[in-house]
Amino acid sequence: GDALEEEEDELMSEQEEDDGEVENSAGNTDQLQSVRGGGEEGTVKKKQKGPLTLKRIEKFKAKVDKTGVVYLSRVPPYMKPDKIRTLLRKYGEVNRVYLTPEDPAMRKRRVAKGGNKRLNYVDGWIEFLDKRDAKRAANELNTQAIGGKATSFYAADLWNLKYLSKFKWNHLTEKIAYDNLVRRQKLQAEISQAKKEKDFYLEKVEQSKNLKAKKTRIEAKKAENPGGKDRGSAPKEGGGSKGEFKKRTFTQRETIGAPGGSGKGG
Repeated sequence: GDALEEEEDELMSEQEEDDGEVENSAGNTDQLQSVRGGGEEGTVKKKQKGPLTLKRIEKFKAKVDKTGVVYLSRVPPYMKPDKIRTLLRKYGEVNRVYLTPEDPAMRKRRVAKGGNKRLNYVDGWIEFLDKRDAKRAANELNTQAIGGKATSFYAADLWNLKYLSKFKWNHLTEKIAYDNLVRRQKLQAEISQAKKEKDFYLEKVEQSKNLKAKKTRIEAKKAENPGGKDRGSAPKEGGGSKGEFKKRTFTQRETIGAPGGSGKGG
């Protein structure tokens, strides 16, 4: 398993040097981690340097095509990747194991209620270097008890394994990267919707304040004029509009000439 990963890293690093830029080939290196067997420390091999030839690419592609991936739909409570590797190692060489951690909020609630503090996993993927070993492990172990010693914590748990035909490890990295993208877009949409709701609420609050202030001014004017409007008085000239009657006087000009005349000025 280490040899395949080292060759993969070597091919990727050489390709990055030729292009003159460094890219994240895993798609999500923060979440997807390769677990190497049993916590044992291996010797660090020096990477070989050389031209990226077509023969080396085809050799690497043949190794990748030979691998097989098994899906674990349910991980027994608090089982770690090293334990899964140890249990499945007798069916073939296990290359990489990835387990999906539980929701941090669920773990926080469990711990707050006095539950187990250990990290729990939801599901997982196991990569075998030989797809025939992956098929055999899935066919023989699916719905079977894990077994072992009677005092083992996982003795009564059942395996839930399925061989994923034509599924490779890079498909898993792409899936995780896509899920993260969808999660970010959904979060941005929720933030945008919350901002719109907040702006709408503040706008309505401001309108309510203005209406209350206007109502207060009207009530204050009514308090200054307790008699109110005289509804029994005659209406104003020129129409029947409501309001207080106001008597108007007009200054007349005196006519020039004899009384009873035409009234025209001389």
